[in-house]
Amino acid sequence: MSADAAGLAVVTNQGGDSVSLVDLQAVATGALPAVREVAVGRAPAGVAVDPAAGRAFVSNAEGRSVSLVDLRSGTQTLQREVGAGPVGIAHDPVRHRVYVADWYRNSLWVLSDDGLNVVTEVAVGRAPAGVEVSADGARVYVAERDDDAVAVLDAASLQVVDRHLVGSHPFGLRLSPDGATLWVTNVLSHDVSVVDLAQGAVVATLPVGHRPYCIAFAAGRAFVSNQYGDSVSVIDAASRQTVATLPLVTYPEGIDSDGHTVWVVSWMDEQMVGIDALTLQRTATVALGRNPRGFGRFVLAE
Repeated sequence: MSADAAGLAVVTNQGGDSVSLVDLQAVATGALPAVREVAVGRAPAGVAVDPAAGRAFVSNAEGRSVSLVDLRSGTQTLQREVGAGPVGIAHDPVRHRVYVADWYRNSLWVLSDDGLNVVTEVAVGRAPAGVEVSADGARVYVAERDDDAVAVLDAASLQVVDRHLVGSHPFGLRLSPDGATLWVTNVLSHDVSVVDLAQGAVVATLPVGHRPYCIAFAAGRAFVSNQYGDSVSVIDAASRQTVATLPLVTYPEGIDSDGHTVWVVSWMDEQMVGIDALTLQRTATVALGRNPRGFGRFVLAE
C-alpha cells in the first residue's frame, strides 16, 4: 500500500465494521497488497474523503458514531458518538466541517473536521440520507427520503432556505461537475431527478433501473447504480439520454469515479469493479470486506 493517500478508494464494509483502503495504482499494476482493512465503528455506511488532508470520515450507522481515518497510516484516529443513526456524510474543506445525516432523528449534524466536535444539529425532513456540499461551501443538500424532497441549507446560517420536491424516496445525491445541477436517485420511482440550481426547479426526470441508489460522473456521463436491477445506467449528461444499461454486479450500491474509471461497489458480491468511462468495459475486480456499501464520495483521485 502506497504511503500517499492519492489514488485510493475508501469503501465502507457495513457487515464487517471496517473500511477497505484500496490502492488503485496497485490494482492497475497487479502489485500486492492492494487492499488494507481498517476497523471502525459498528455497521459503517457513509464515507467522505478529504484528499488534501489524506483522511476519510465514516458514518457508523449502528454504532451511532463517526470515525476519522488517517489514510496514510491506515488507522482510525478518532471515533465520536453522534446521534441515533448517522448515514449520509459529506465533508466541506472550505468551512472545515463534516455534515452527517441522522436517519432516526430527522436531522443534520454539523461537526468540526479536526476533532469531530458538534457545532450544531439542524432539523430536516424525514429519514435524511445522502448529503452533498457545493464546491464553495455555501450550500448543503440533504435527501429527505420519506418526504420525497431535497432540502437546501445555507451553510452560513445553517438554516433550510429551500426545498425541492423530487421522485419517490430520494436517497443518493451528486452535484454535476460544473455545479449547475443536482442529480437525485429516487429509489421507489426508479428514476433520477435533475435539479437546475439556478432555476431552483426539477428540469428533468430520467428513468433508470430498479431501485437506483447512487450517482457518479465521468467522461461527460452520469453513472447510476441500480440496486435491484443488478446494473448500472449510463446517461449522457448533456442530452440526458440513457446510452447503456450495464449488467454488472449483484446489488450495486456505492459508485464513484477517479475521472477515467468508474468504481462500483457490490453489496452481495463483496467486491468493487472498475469500468472504463468511455468504452464501458470492465477493467478491474477487487475483493472487499463483508457487505460493502461505499455510500458517498469514496475515491481520492491522483
